[in-house]
Amino acid sequence: MMQNETVSERHLTLLWHTLGVTPERREPYRNHFVADPGHYAMPDLQGLEAEGLMARARTPAFCCPDDVVFTVTDAGRRLALRLLPEPPKQTRYDEYLCSEYSESFADYLGINVPEYESRGDWRNREYRMRRWVGLSSYIDVQGEWARTKKEAKASYKAALKANWAARRSVA
Repeated sequence: MMQNETVSERHLTLLWHTLGVTPERREPYRNHFVADPGHYAMPDLQGLEAEGLMARARTPAFCCPDDVVFTVTDAGRRLALRLLPEPPKQTRYDEYLCSEYSESFADYLGINVPEYESRGDWRNREYRMRRWVGLSSYIDVQGEWARTKKEAKASYKAALKANWAARRSVA
């Protein structure tokens, strides 16, 4: 059996791929790797076979006669699952994607997203950004009218900063 210190990342990757496992999906759902003699991984597969971590299986009739089917042995399975890294910590966005929430991510987080407002015709267009409170008609924060969206955004950010400063001084 191969020693843990000599298991290369490439060999572990082949074992994990053959079993169909990932850090997020830890239960194997398959156990086969089909390769022809010229396959790039053939030397590694044969090395795993020599170490007793993989074995050859019968090649199905629908495959080419030269194809070789490798399966992970019990020892290889134990090793692969033991050395599988822990899954990454789930983020709030991951939670949102897994939820049945149908609104935007900002709504999911409870963020009140500002909107652009425009006035005038195409020659004299002006913009401003503002944020409403919930579904009401009350405007929470609003910037000044500006010639470009970039200027409107800068004005809104200044108004937002002033709003935060006012709230903090009250608290």
